[in-house]
Amino acid sequence: MLRWLIGLATSLIGNHIYLVTLAWVAVQTTSPANVGLILVAGSIPQAALLLIGGVFVDRFGPKPTIIVSDLLRTVIMIVFAIVVTGGDVSPLLLGALAVMFGVVDGFFLPAVSTAPRYLVPRDSITRLVAAKTIVARGAEFAGAPLGSWLLIVASAAAAFWVNASLFAVSVVMLALTRMALPQDALPQDAQAADRGSSGSEVSVWADLVAGIRLIRGYRTLAMLLIVVFVAELGFSGPMMAGVPLLANQTGWGVRAVGWVLGGFGLGAAAAAAFLLWRNNLRHTGFAALSGLTVMGLSVLGLGLLPALELSTSAAFACAGFLGLSSGIGAGFYGTLVTSAVLRLAPTGQIGRVMAALSFASLSSVPLTYALTGLITDVSSAQIPFFIGGSLVLLAAAVAFADPQLRHLTMESTDPVEQTSDQDLNAHARR
Repeated sequence: MLRWLIGLATSLIGNHIYLVTLAWVAVQTTSPANVGLILVAGSIPQAALLLIGGVFVDRFGPKPTIIVSDLLRTVIMIVFAIVVTGGDVSPLLLGALAVMFGVVDGFFLPAVSTAPRYLVPRDSITRLVAAKTIVARGAEFAGAPLGSWLLIVASAAAAFWVNASLFAVSVVMLALTRMALPQDALPQDAQAADRGSSGSEVSVWADLVAGIRLIRGYRTLAMLLIVVFVAELGFSGPMMAGVPLLANQTGWGVRAVGWVLGGFGLGAAAAAAFLLWRNNLRHTGFAALSGLTVMGLSVLGLGLLPALELSTSAAFACAGFLGLSSGIGAGFYGTLVTSAVLRLAPTGQIGRVMAALSFASLSSVPLTYALTGLITDVSSAQIPFFIGGSLVLLAAAVAFADPQLRHLTMESTDPVEQTSDQDLNAHARR
């Protein structure tokens, strides 16, 4: 497990260095409009291929998929470094490389998300997901500043070389990690890895359709994915794009952005640390949805804060507290929802289910970013917070109204081998 966390940490730090360096190279070589297109170019194939990546995870297992995709990410970073070293980088070439990285990421993400089920017993999944959350937050704090520092003291080429080295370390550590098929696997699930390359394109497509039908048939999983999509739509835009816009409009300055986002990261890490210590909460669904409610209230609070006409220092303190509370809520909500999906998904289709979870989370991000900027441009920076907070609270209210989600618990360690929605719901309510 430690090797997997180290490999994950180096990979995530590399991801943040890549994003910072790609954006900076694009800014230096092309127009602002093209910068946006280059950044979006990588996210579109990533989202489009997540479900296909989930199929490959189920057919070949997470470890081979992780190693191959992470190795390809290393190669792409080396190509980036060589291209940037040569100078005279064209926007088209940058966009093409970003697309290639997005394609590979579409396979890497569902494989990494599925891995906890293959690393620890079912009753330890929450603890491992909590550790993963802490690692992800740490990588977020370390990766972007490290990328900026490399650009200042060295060059973009050096940043890409360092990134390639981090990905290479990730490949080694993840290759050394032992991943075993879960003990609750069904016989037909164990045979899935033997299909290998013998499956045709039609069978891959059939597996994809089967995964979608599975999610539609399991009402608890389907509802969780819908809640995740709506919550992400309401939360990500205001918090990530809206906070800088709000700080600029109110005159709080860039320090307020650091207070809010720093508080968010600290709160999320604190919640994950608590779950690392107390990995089996009795009322999982209630705790997760309570965290989602806190997220919605925090977003609304940030939108209402300018109307209070507080002093700058008081506004900073309140904004930091709201950032902290939103992070605590997100830490409980995100960790517990991910753990619940991992534990409820049938073994033979974990990859597709986790790919669907990643798709529900990531597909709304470009849309909510764009809407946040557009709404701020035509009205004020506070409006996206009102709309986003209301969406998050709506998702929480709908989830609370569903008894299967409200009473969801992960105390049971029995295998989830059922093929009917009723059987899955019985496990959820135990």
